[in-house]
Amino acid sequence: MLPNYVQYRVELFKYRRDANALRKSEPPDSEQSYESGEMAEYVRRWELSEQWRASIQTSYYRRKAESLLVQMPDELDSTMFSRVDWNDHPDEPYYLTPLGLRTVRDLIRAEQKQRRESVGYWFGIAVGLIGAVTGLVSAFKS
Repeated sequence: MLPNYVQYRVELFKYRRDANALRKSEPPDSEQSYESGEMAEYVRRWELSEQWRASIQTSYYRRKAESLLVQMPDELDSTMFSRVDWNDHPDEPYYLTPLGLRTVRDLIRAEQKQRRESVGYWFGIAVGLIGAVTGLVSAFKS
C-alpha cells in the first residue's frame, strides 16, 4: 500500500486525466445540444466527476484523521457530509461538504500542532542537558 499522500496524489492525477477528457467532450453551446439532451448528460457527468473529486479528498482526510486519532464528524450530519447521487443506490459513498472539509482540516492541523509542540518541548530539554554535560566535561577536563 502506498503512503497516504502518494495515494491521494495518484488518485487526483487519475481524476484530472478523466476530467480533462470530459472537458474535451463538451458539446457545443447550441440550441440543438440542449434539445437533444447532450448538454444535460454532460452536466450530469460533470457533477458526478466533481463528486468523485470530493470523495477522493474525503478518503484522504479520513485516512489522515485515523492516523492522528482525530474524530471525524458524523456522516449523518448534512452540513458536514453529502452523498454521491447514484439513483438511491445503497452503496452511495459519503463525501465531505466544503464546511466539513474545513472542519476536518482544522482538527487535523490542531492535532499536528500539538504533536509538534510536545516534540519541540522535549527536544529543547535534551539539547539543554547535552550542552550542560558538555560544559561540565570541558570544565573538569582542564
